[in-house]
Amino acid sequence: MKTLFLAFALLLSAFSAQADQLLMLTEDQANAAQAYLSNEAAVILWCGCCDEEEPRGVIIESVEVEATEDGFYMVVINGVDHNGEAVSEAVDLANVHVVIENTAYCLGQVLEYECDPCIEPFDLDEED
Repeated sequence: MKTLFLAFALLLSAFSAQADQLLMLTEDQANAAQAYLSNEAAVILWCGCCDEEEPRGVIIESVEVEATEDGFYMVVINGVDHNGEAVSEAVDLANVHVVIENTAYCLGQVLEYECDPCIEPFDLDEED
């Protein structure tokens, strides 16, 4: 029984290690992400590690860096999603995908930050 409990605890810790990988950043990391995203018209927000989450396209209106109370920084994307809904949310860079030559890449990996987006870069259809 102890072995089963230990295995379950390890599984949960592995899952939680995937959550919010690049939400809390250093100031330099957040500023680099803001600079990169400020040159992008749109991004795809998609948690590849999350069950049943669908990709969400967001047209970027502005990108901000916000300091947290515990000395970290977050990147906040403001814009409009593919359903016409306003978006203003702090993003995990492991879940932000930027399009380069019709292929979406994890921004965390593009910026060479350690993360596991749980999905490989993916091609976009011409209609997307």
